[in-house]
Amino acid sequence: MSIITLPVTEAKQRFTELVKGAGELYDRYLVTKNGKEAAVVMSAEEYGSLLETLDILSNRAEVRAIGVGREQAKAGKTVPLAAYRAARAGRTKRSQRS
Repeated sequence: MSIITLPVTEAKQRFTELVKGAGELYDRYLVTKNGKEAAVVMSAEEYGSLLETLDILSNRAEVRAIGVGREQAKAGKTVPLAAYRAARAGRTKRSQRS
């Protein structure tokens, strides 16, 4: 992944190549107009991920939950994934019987 700066005239001429580079190599293209930053071309997947990250970071409860999780991990309060799944499967089976 890299950031490549190019003028809008060149971006127009190479647009198909830019889309391919963004989609396959996760390159980002900073397009300038009259020497000033004007637009960015990036993969749709990366763009969606960026929007999701912004959404999470704009939610205080989610940011707090991330902080709690990080502190728990630092303190060694973790559970192996297999154990978590087994415990969760057991709870689901018990709640279905009720």
